[in-house]
Amino acid sequence: MKRRNALRLAGATLVAVPLSKLPGFELFEHKTLELDDDILKHLERLKTEPVCRCEVRMERGGARLYLNGKEEYPLLAVSSSLLNTAPAYRKMGIQFLHPLIGMEDGWIGPGRYDWTRFDKYFAKLLELVPDAFILPRLHPYVPEWWKEAHPDELIKCGIPIDPGQYKVAAQVLEGGFNWTALFDPYSASFASEIYKKNATAMLRDFLRHMEASPLKSRMMGYQISGMHTGEWHYLGCRWMPDYSAPMQKLAGPIPSTERRIDKGGPLMRDPEKDRDVIDFLHKFHKNTAETVALFGKVIKEETARRVICGTFFCYVLENVMIQEAGHLVPEAVLTSPDFDYIATPYTYQRSNVPGNQRYDSDVIDDAGNWLGRARGVGGDGAYRVLSESMRRNNKMFISEMDPSTYVEPYRRSEGGSGSDTVEGTLKILQRDLGQVFATGHAGWLFDFGHYSPPFKANKCWYDDPPMIKVIKSFVDLGARYRPKLDISPVSEIAAVYEPKSWLATQHWWAEEPWENFGIVISDYFNHWMVNSQARTINRVGAPTDFMYRFDLKPEDRTRFKLFLMVNSFFLTPDEVKRLQDLFKGSGATVVWFYAPGYIGPDRFEPKQMEALAGFSFKRIDGPGPMMIRCLIDDSGTKFFRDFGVKKPHYPRFAVLQGEDKTIRIHGRWTDNNEIAFASKECNGFTSYYVGAGPLPVEVLRWIAVKAGVKMWSSRPDNVRATKGAAMVVATYAGERIVRFPQPLAPIEGGAAKKEHRLTMEFGGVRVFVRKV
Repeated sequence: MKRRNALRLAGATLVAVPLSKLPGFELFEHKTLELDDDILKHLERLKTEPVCRCEVRMERGGARLYLNGKEEYPLLAVSSSLLNTAPAYRKMGIQFLHPLIGMEDGWIGPGRYDWTRFDKYFAKLLELVPDAFILPRLHPYVPEWWKEAHPDELIKCGIPIDPGQYKVAAQVLEGGFNWTALFDPYSASFASEIYKKNATAMLRDFLRHMEASPLKSRMMGYQISGMHTGEWHYLGCRWMPDYSAPMQKLAGPIPSTERRIDKGGPLMRDPEKDRDVIDFLHKFHKNTAETVALFGKVIKEETARRVICGTFFCYVLENVMIQEAGHLVPEAVLTSPDFDYIATPYTYQRSNVPGNQRYDSDVIDDAGNWLGRARGVGGDGAYRVLSESMRRNNKMFISEMDPSTYVEPYRRSEGGSGSDTVEGTLKILQRDLGQVFATGHAGWLFDFGHYSPPFKANKCWYDDPPMIKVIKSFVDLGARYRPKLDISPVSEIAAVYEPKSWLATQHWWAEEPWENFGIVISDYFNHWMVNSQARTINRVGAPTDFMYRFDLKPEDRTRFKLFLMVNSFFLTPDEVKRLQDLFKGSGATVVWFYAPGYIGPDRFEPKQMEALAGFSFKRIDGPGPMMIRCLIDDSGTKFFRDFGVKKPHYPRFAVLQGEDKTIRIHGRWTDNNEIAFASKECNGFTSYYVGAGPLPVEVLRWIAVKAGVKMWSSRPDNVRATKGAAMVVATYAGERIVRFPQPLAPIEGGAAKKEHRLTMEFGGVRVFVRKV
């Protein structure tokens, strides 16, 4: 059955489908838990404790968490009901709790607040886990009275919203957290100066209350979260926001929905014709980042920078509805000195294999190439932010690990294939926790087990002896080794992304109807050349660093041997010049996808594209399949296969060979035999051009080996590593040889060696560490 999205586009008619009908967005009832005043007596013992001091320090290769002067392994716990699950998490060795807080519950009127409920809630958590430290996730949604008082400050969408999805009844969980506020576009415009003034005043009052409370000794920091799903995707993003008066004033005049969507249009916007659309989207996204950064600034000011502050942001991979819900101008958050960490859930990519359930998450292209698996046993569990950019901007990265497990067999979409069995669940947890350890990042486990329908477990998803044993083993491993290890990156491959390209490429709505089972609310570039390409990049068999284009440094010319320039379409002349200077004479290999530098600030710039890639190009304006017939035949290694997508798109580009005998042809468009995949030596580096994606893993490994990249695994496995640790996840059963740059030992015991011969099951996980 063809999967449907929240909206359907037919010509110029847009119809909303109720959110509650979508998988993963079922609504449910939940009773609010009330706490007696007597619980506050548990705060008395805190009055003799020193205030909590918590910070992130960039030391020995990466971000490290310090609590009251001591380095701690950064593993936290989140739940739909920490009051029910916190004791179980403590059995696993986790004492850092991350509760969900709905601030509107204490915002009782204009300039009036009552935070007593939260005092009781935090006191109850500390009664359950007396040695806990707390990092609340604060949601500054507006209460009903504010919306009624400020109707002109509310979001206004360009597409009619189904009545069932607007002004949805509140469903408040413990901590005052209103689940429906995550999705209901009946909310304040993020361009509203009244909202910003009122919300920051509310936040300041809450923080001042906490700073004056005995809880000050246990508050290790705060996370600010809001808008759609609490991850700063714009509320109402399915319905084309925001035509409100505040947004019109900030970013208007706002182009019509028809012009923004441009149904049937090309893959790239022409800056000469669509300047207003591009400018609006830039202002729209810039405002989001700057407003989030404002909240972070308030937190740091009110806590005198004594504790940490973080948020969800900087999503690039799998950012659905990306022109409205994306983080396409991330600099205000990424470079802010007020944020110590950035968090995100890991990959949710669903399966597009006929006959599979969506949670199986195996991904193939239209030629049948298996690109990889996202979640579940054998999946890459890859991150959706560019984690090397987090490090380069002095941010700790926190992975939200939320796989459902065998205690929730009716809900496999979060866990993926194999999560309904004990063996499968343990492999998934070993992968998720092993990745945090091996990459030098942080993480938290997030269970939804105490929601009533659609969740049935009624207990923490991870509260069972086999899982407790695995989780505690990684807590102990991290506590023992992390302070002693060098967590510097070791990758020789850089995957590089340009977020502003989506300001000037095909809108996600224009791709509808989504003919492929696995594609919803996404565009061609986002789904195929970014998300699906990530499946093969992550299992290339060697570590890869993911980063923004603007975070590249001159020294990267010698550090990396292979650069994958995934979507560098929209570049200024200065940005083109910096890339040319970076690669010139580096000896590196650079793979340019589709149209590098073709979109300039004012017009299409074919000369920029030719200057970057080193080829002459022909533009093909007739729609055609984004499908390439691969013709590699090198040193006895042959790949005669198609890869790509059958759905017609335009424009496409073909390499013009002419009299240039230095061009090596690797593939042609299947419908016209024009050159679509080629390489040559250019200005002291090797340049590859590929007109479509995703590249199959076999081709990607072939390019990497030719570039001089050392394959850590002899098979196309998921490999994660820093100088001090490594993890291998098998994507095929059988034997492989794993080679490390320095001797590493298996965590379960054994000698430290550079080379290990391993026989592994599909989805098997092995973690290695440097003996210190």
